[in-house]
Formats: sequence, structure tokens, C-alpha cells
Amino acid sequence: MPDTMEQRIADFLKKYPTKSFKKGEIIIFQGEAPRSAYVVKAGIVKAYNLSVNGDEKPVEFYSENAPFPGSWIYGKVPSAIYYYEAFTNDVVLSVIPREEYTDFIRSDKALLSDELERYVTSQLGNSMRLNALQHSRASDKLIYTLHYLALSHGKNVGQQLVEITLDLTHQDFANLTGLTRETAATELNKLKHQGVISYSKSMPYRLDVGKLINLLNDQYIADIQVKL
Repeated sequence: MPDTMEQRIADFLKKYPTKSFKKGEIIIFQGEAPRSAYVVKAGIVKAYNLSVNGDEKPVEFYSENAPFPGSWIYGKVPSAIYYYEAFTNDVVLSVIPREEYTDFIRSDKALLSDELERYVTSQLGNSMRLNALQHSRASDKLIYTLHYLALSHGKNVGQQLVEITLDLTHQDFANLTGLTRETAATELNKLKHQGVISYSKSMPYRLDVGKLINLLNDQYIADIQVKL
């Protein structure tokens, strides 16, 4: 996003109050009709669903400048279809009346184009997540999910080396892939021994993207370069 566009959004958000949340706090409950739109100023927000057994199924992670819940903001649903929860300890949100947010976005073609690009990119990420979940082998589910995370929540820290910016646990990987925690931990350990991923209690997950891509069985997916 161009600096001038970021400044326009920042100036717009200054007019509205903010609200802070600690990690694990629910921002919006599933089925709740939100009172306002939210835009992330700091931290990360997680959207998720619950299975009939009560298992968490993450849908998306929202970071700086991301609005939510989009389907409600643009009038497609009367209430939130997912839970929205603070994923980090430092979540700060701008609280904006829905109509004022949509009027602002629709007031300028550049803003509208940027919003469209945001949702197209989100759709691409969601399709990659779906593709990962459709694989039958646990190893493939994890490999394709790691590829998605590298594109959507990764930062370059060296040649062919990407650090995942989300503070994920083995249980989070299990929730993301539909595997048990034990299976997710086993598959992560296999990839660690192959040099595909490195991590420790004091170090975030780091991926050797070259080695990871070599494990993908779909060249078209491997060729995706866009930052999600």
C-alpha cells in the first residue's frame, strides 16, 4: 500500500476510539451482531469456528490495518459467522461505525481498489488453506499449511529463510491442519530433522523455503510468489 494511502487511512482512524484486548479475550462471539466495525491497529486477531466436538478451527488471522468482520461490514450477513479473539497480548483496535467505514472506503477509487485487493488476497489464502486440508496424508497437510503461513505471515530473515510471525504452538498447528496435537508435533519434528524448519522454546518457527517448496507436489502452488 502506498505511503499516501497508509497516511489517509491513519488520519481517518484517528477520529475514532480504540479498544485494547489481552491474548485469549473474545472480541466478537459467533452469532453476535457487532455494534461496530473494527480495524486492527496493533497485534493480531484470530477468527475461528468450533466443531461439534468443540475443537477449534482457525479461519484467518488479522494484522495491522485489516478490517473485520468483513461479511458483516458489507451487509452480507446479519451477525458474525465466526468467533474473533485476541491472538496476541497487545491487540489494539479502532472502533468505527459500520456505515462510516464503508462510506470512507467507497469515497475514493484508490481506497476501494485497495479493499478489493485485500479481499482477493484473502480469498487466495483461504483457497490455499482449503487445498492443504484436502490432502489425505498428515505430512502433506502440514507442508502445504506451512507454505501458506510463509506467504501470509512470514518475514524474510535470510536467503531462502522465512520466519513465521505468529506465535504458534503444536496445538495451533493441529487446529490449523485438522490433525491431533501429537501427530502435528511428530510431523514438525520430522521436518526439523530434514532441515525444512527450525524452532525452539526461545526461537520462532523458521522455514527454509527452498527445501519446503521441494516437498510440494504441485508446481502451480509452489510458484505462488504473492505476499498474502
